[in-house]
Amino acid sequence: MGNRRCWRFLGILVIFISGVFVSSGGFAQDAQDVLEQLRKKYDTIKDAEVQFSSRMKFSIAKVEQRTSGRLQFKKEHKYRVELEDQTVVTDGETVWSYSASANQVLIDHFKLDERMLSPEQILTAAPRDFSATTIGHEKSGKRDLIILKLVPKGEQSTLKSMKLWVDDDEWLIRKVELVDLNGTETVYVVNDFRLNTGLEDTRFSYQVPEGATVVDLR
Repeated sequence: MGNRRCWRFLGILVIFISGVFVSSGGFAQDAQDVLEQLRKKYDTIKDAEVQFSSRMKFSIAKVEQRTSGRLQFKKEHKYRVELEDQTVVTDGETVWSYSASANQVLIDHFKLDERMLSPEQILTAAPRDFSATTIGHEKSGKRDLIILKLVPKGEQSTLKSMKLWVDDDEWLIRKVELVDLNGTETVYVVNDFRLNTGLEDTRFSYQVPEGATVVDLR
């Protein structure tokens, strides 16, 4: 997995962290109301940990890639993503990206990418740059999920559409589906979710493994 793809991975997964809604006696059917409730709840979150699985389906090659991993997040701009073959860590200033197969660490300055769907960008850009609608309901085990669809208004987005599956009992996002302009479909599913556990800042610094090749791009 390339460094760019892993950063896309990280940005999308952080959507799960912001995916906690406040119930006010029932689901707000207006999608913009849902996004506003999401923004208010996100303001109360200090850190989070997500266990996830994902599936990427390429429309042209007709192949699928599956992976699983863990995301840890802490305000402001502290992330740690552990995938099967790659670990990406940032403390908000420096980014370490380790590939186990290559035994190589790339080090660079942390830069906010406008295309990276972090919580801040989803919550501030969604009302402005996306048309959001509630498109239905779905049963998943004992959970009733509400499906929200977001479609970009402009032509600059790399996404064709995005769907969020919201648990209307616990008010958590359980699943995200993205379709890019090439028709590639990526689905992320939450397996476990913990909020405000007091993650230490040391989780967001990285110790280079002994013997690993270091490429410093700073």
